[in-house]
Amino acid sequence: MSFESARNHFSALIKAGTTLMLAALITFSISAQDAAAPTAAGIYNKGLAALKTKDYATGFPMMEQALQLATEANNEQVMGLAKKNGAMAAYNLGMSKLKAKAFDEANGLFNKGIGMSDTYSSNYIGLARVLKDQGKYSEAIDAFFLGSGKAKAEGKAKKAADAEKRAKGIITSLYSGKKYADVVTIGEKFLAKASNADVSYYVGKSMVQGGNDAGAVAHFDKALAGSIADTDKVNYAKAQSLEKLGKNADAVAAYKLVTGEKYKAQVDHKVSTLK
Repeated sequence: MSFESARNHFSALIKAGTTLMLAALITFSISAQDAAAPTAAGIYNKGLAALKTKDYATGFPMMEQALQLATEANNEQVMGLAKKNGAMAAYNLGMSKLKAKAFDEANGLFNKGIGMSDTYSSNYIGLARVLKDQGKYSEAIDAFFLGSGKAKAEGKAKKAADAEKRAKGIITSLYSGKKYADVVTIGEKFLAKASNADVSYYVGKSMVQGGNDAGAVAHFDKALAGSIADTDKVNYAKAQSLEKLGKNADAVAAYKLVTGEKYKAQVDHKVSTLK
């Protein structure tokens, strides 16, 4: 073999060796990447660690990712845990957005939480609070009562009562703002879901403003049948509506039930003059 042939043969061997080494490196790189691929359990554990430090902004997306991976792998254990902790994380992160008045983000988070766990009451109540702050009162009433029902199913009576109290607060606020038509509409929706003496009174008084004294009397009777604290104001309002309806005898009977000093002069006059 000539010197030139030998040199060419040696060069070919070096080039072939380099190619083999490069192929080996690529193969190793791909294998290492596969080994480091995230798992549902691994992502879940990282997310849980973040949630334990109340880092919901980090932990919640990890719960979403863990749930997706667990669903793809049909890993029921991680799916269940990611849904449970993800729903709680969604609520906490959603509340931080609500406090910052980032309503759209809060709404999205609460709905994601509901999607993860439709039995967890907090996200329904959080969603109701967003809707209330956005002025979507009818939808807020629905969400508050849905949350209240879920809370009762969880055995959390205090939480359920608080949700209904927040729903009542909508009616109180509307009445204070003299939005009487809204009080009637939203108040009757409330009363279709739960009895409340104060709400019945507000609806009755608002109906008076709209000229519906017959409807008002029916609501005043419901208020009196409930546990309203100030019966004098209800009986006085009822008597006034009965008087306007021309039911004087019934009006006098209602006036006579008013015993406090606040209305005494008016009541004495009405009882002595109405026939």
